[in-house]
Amino acid sequence: MDPVPLDLLLRAATFTLAMSAAVMIATRDVAPRTRSAAAPLLAFAIGGIGAFAVSSAPMAVRWFGPVALAFDAWCIATPAALWILAQTLFREDFRPGPLHWTAAGALTAVTLAADLGRFRLGLLGGEPAIAQTLLYAGRGAALALVLAASYTALGEWRVDLVESRRRARVIFVAIIFAVFATLIASDFIFGPTGASAGWLAVGHSVLVVIAFALLQAVARGSVDELVSEPAPRAQLAVVSSEQAGATVLRVPPTRSRAITAALASRVVAEMEAQALWRREGLGIGELAAVLNTQEYLLRRAINQHLGYRNFNDFLHEYRLREAARRLASSVDDALPVLTIALDCGYGSIGPFNRAFKARFGVTPTQYRNQRHDELAKPPAADANASRPVA
Repeated sequence: MDPVPLDLLLRAATFTLAMSAAVMIATRDVAPRTRSAAAPLLAFAIGGIGAFAVSSAPMAVRWFGPVALAFDAWCIATPAALWILAQTLFREDFRPGPLHWTAAGALTAVTLAADLGRFRLGLLGGEPAIAQTLLYAGRGAALALVLAASYTALGEWRVDLVESRRRARVIFVAIIFAVFATLIASDFIFGPTGASAGWLAVGHSVLVVIAFALLQAVARGSVDELVSEPAPRAQLAVVSSEQAGATVLRVPPTRSRAITAALASRVVAEMEAQALWRREGLGIGELAAVLNTQEYLLRRAINQHLGYRNFNDFLHEYRLREAARRLASSVDDALPVLTIALDCGYGSIGPFNRAFKARFGVTPTQYRNQRHDELAKPPAADANASRPVA
């Protein structure tokens, strides 16, 4: 078979598979759970593979007209969408804001104008040299966003307690690497003349395989958990023991397997009895060694029975409760905030301040001052006490 028709056939297959997967994600019902902001972003990112198959085709503008330009813009916007998607999927409680969308839109607009300008089209049609420079800058920024997305996916892989999301982090980066390595090696940067027809056929065959695998994953429901909001974590009941002066976390009732349920209870007991959370840099591997258990069982116990999706959040629960108690206590009034942070297991003041403010909405110093101001207020006078006795 002649390599040119083969390349076009592979492009058509990539487009069909990628767009089918994108439409399926965008319209798929994940009831009874709520769809998250990741669903449209994931659909857009997968569709970007199909958009590339069209926009990079030889004489795409002649064949498809303005539609080819729309696909070109879609392809250019995909790295920014991946960057936002990675944060939405893999960072707890992240929600994209106006700044994220503005940055993505600006990068897309500038790069698209530069892409058209090098062919003497659009706003930069009269400045092809400037257009070429902006194009390289835009694609350098796109590459930086792709690397940032990969870093976000792998950065907290170790402390992620959700098994399906841990796997998704690795798959996410593997697909990004495969797709963008293929694009960079073909005509993503250098144009159709930058690679031979034979190499393009090989590269686009890889895209077909990736698009087919993504479509199969979506059809099987493998991404449903990723594109739906996590179930709200039930607040663990807190019981203050006046005699022991300690805070004990009760494990809520569960129907999960008995082994991990028992392990979850042991985790809570040992964390409290030995104050393991005070250890600076405590990781899930070290905690598993202390409890003489396997890491995967410990992750499952903390996630499925205690309701935490991230090991750091699990540690913060203990550390921040203790820090708040000491900041509000008159006994520790003379201690610097840094000393309390170090005693609670934090290695420096910066991470402690950020975690504390995220948890309580104020800095540790503000929290201490507020508590002291509340204690300094005189008790409210009894309204009946001022009335004359009849």
